[in-house]
Amino acid sequence: MYSMKLLDYVQMKNIIKTGVTMKRTIVMMMGILSVGCQKSETVTNGFTVKENPSLIDPKNPLNKLTYANQIDFYCKMDITKFGVSDTVTYQGKLYGFCAPVCKEEFIKNPEMYLAKK
Repeated sequence: MYSMKLLDYVQMKNIIKTGVTMKRTIVMMMGILSVGCQKSETVTNGFTVKENPSLIDPKNPLNKLTYANQIDFYCKMDITKFGVSDTVTYQGKLYGFCAPVCKEEFIKNPEMYLAKK
């Protein structure tokens, strides 16, 4: 009976340790995914992003073009404040995106994103 209780204790300890490890892994993954776009600040409920005009790189030629959108369709970032790093032309209009991943998501289903506009 004693060995059974010890085994249960060891199993529970391993389960708890695995749960803590999984929790840390999930938190780390969420942190990595939140950095996927080129946002320089995080927006959380109740907080607003402070405008900083120096975030737009004046040397980037993409920031000098005129786009059919002001907001990145995928991550909802304001490209007029934070700049553009990738573009796509769809149905004769030029659209700007903060990161290649946002452009790729738009290309998968552009009509869905344009309908939400």
